[in-house]
Amino acid sequence: MLRSMVQGLSCLRLHGTGLAQSVATKESVCASGAAARALPQPILQHVRTTFILKHERRVELVKAYKNPRSRRLKARHFLYDLVENIDVKKQEPVKVILKTSVEGLGSRGQVVEVSPHKARNQLLLPGLAVYASPENLEKYSSLIADVSQEDQPSSPFALSTSKLLSEMVIYLNMNKDNPWVLEPWHVRVSFRKAGVMVPEEALTLPPHTIAGPDLALQGKEFAVMVKINNKEEAAVRCRINHFASNPKDRLLNQGRFWELPGDPLFPEQAPLLEELNRRDKRIRSTAEDEEED
Repeated sequence: MLRSMVQGLSCLRLHGTGLAQSVATKESVCASGAAARALPQPILQHVRTTFILKHERRVELVKAYKNPRSRRLKARHFLYDLVENIDVKKQEPVKVILKTSVEGLGSRGQVVEVSPHKARNQLLLPGLAVYASPENLEKYSSLIADVSQEDQPSSPFALSTSKLLSEMVIYLNMNKDNPWVLEPWHVRVSFRKAGVMVPEEALTLPPHTIAGPDLALQGKEFAVMVKINNKEEAAVRCRINHFASNPKDRLLNQGRFWELPGDPLFPEQAPLLEELNRRDKRIRSTAEDEEED
C-alpha cells in the first residue's frame, strides 16, 4: 500500500513557489519510493472480480478543435449504476472428458458437465480429466469410442453404494418363542429398518436353510448378496438376534455388541466375513478386547 501511494505521488505534477522547493520535494519522493521498494512486499493474489457500471448521466464528448481541459467532468459525471457483478454471478458449468472413472460423477471416457471450481480442483489438477475442447475431443476420440459398457459401472453411484452396503451389519430380529424359517422378506424388512430399501428379487440368501428359534444361532453371522442395478453385487453381513415380546424374556445384550466380530454361521463363508470385518473400522479385534479386560 505504501509503495502504491509513493508511486502515485511521484506521478503528480509538483507545484511550488520556486525551483529549489520543487527539486527538493521530488528528491524526497524518490527517496521514499526507494525505501518503499526496499521493504518486503506482500504476496498479492489477483481476484477475478469484475463490476460492470454505467454513468447515471450522459457524458458529452469534447469537440475536436477545443482544448480537453476546457470541459472538466463534474461530480454528477462520477455517479454510476451497477449493471452486473461478476463476483456473485452463477458460473456456467464446463464440459470435461474423464480419463478414469470418478465416484459419483461418471465412468472413463464420458463427457460430463461440472462447476468450474470442481473441474479445476478435483478433476483437472489431479489429472483425472481434461477440458472437452474440440482439440481434446479429437485427441481422445478413441478413448470415448472404445469404452466398453461391460467394464463401466451401472451408475455413477453404484460403486459407492456397494462399498456402503459391504460396511453394514444387518440384525435380523427373529421370534424367540414361535417357530420360523428365514425367508427373503425377513431380510428385506431388516434392511428397511436400517434405512435401506432393497427389493426381494435383489437378495440372494445362503443355500442352507436357517430355522429357529435356536439360541445356538444367536449372534451368528452370515453373508447375503445384494444385486445393484442387475449388475454390481455386494456382500452384506447379517446376524441373527432372538427377540421376545415380553421384556422379561429378552436376552441381555453385551456392551457395545455392534463392535464385536460375529462367528460365521457357515464355514464356507468364513473368509468372506473375515474380509468384511476387516473393512469395518468399528469392529474390535480380539487383542483389543483382551487389553480392555
